[in-house]
Amino acid sequence: MGALRTPVPKAPSRPDVEVDEGALELSEVPATVVCATCGLPECDCEADRPSSFSGVVAIVPWERPGGSLLSRLWSTAKLCTLSPQTFFASLPPGAVAAPLGFAMLAELLAALGLCATFGAAVLAVVPGLAAELSANADLRSALARALGYGVPALVVGMVVLHAGHGVALDRAARQEGSLRGGGGRGLRFGLYSCGWDLVTLPLGLLLLTLTDGLLSAVRHSARGLTAPSAAANAYLENVHGLEPSAVHRASRRAVRLVFAPTLALIVAGFAIGLWWAAS
Repeated sequence: MGALRTPVPKAPSRPDVEVDEGALELSEVPATVVCATCGLPECDCEADRPSSFSGVVAIVPWERPGGSLLSRLWSTAKLCTLSPQTFFASLPPGAVAAPLGFAMLAELLAALGLCATFGAAVLAVVPGLAAELSANADLRSALARALGYGVPALVVGMVVLHAGHGVALDRAARQEGSLRGGGGRGLRFGLYSCGWDLVTLPLGLLLLTLTDGLLSAVRHSARGLTAPSAAANAYLENVHGLEPSAVHRASRRAVRLVFAPTLALIVAGFAIGLWWAAS
């Protein structure tokens, strides 16, 4: 008989599970467990909770104490753009003031970056324009007025558009029978979705290139087209608890609800711009 060999335990294999950095960034386990649906320690939401409910409460980086203003802004904008399902599926209820400030600042920076990019492109195509601007005071004054009125109008218009989409999602979900999603979460959804514009427009893509590399910026450059539907579906399914078929119906209905006001806003802005140019 051969000698008995002592079995050597195999090293535990590493599970092939990709860690969701968005979920890690968003979640904190509270000292007192509260309901992630209504934010209260005691409630009657147990019947509506999915079987996978974990008791983990999402904390939006923008609303966390500490850290600089711009770092919290950029962290939140990246999360809601690069991890839209995770971010909006666990969006907690809360006040509107914080997301409103986030939305205004995000849209302002996005608009300024867009103006700077457009201006640089125009100067590259028409190199003599720089000399004309330096010599023509009336042209400089007209440009300053255009930026002074146009940028704030664009910021407010985009914030209203995003907020309207979030409110429309809540309304469409209620029409599908949802009794959840209170606490102004639809409005908070819309305001935080302004982060999409910051990340996917020129300034955000430049920052993404500097922080995450050129390949990451190129890979995520189309997120402005894919994030809205992914975020809306995750929000309707997890916050409102809708079935997949109802999710698609509610998502389409929300788009229809905001289409006419959006078109009216664009036409009104164009008309005001023409009137201002003529005067």
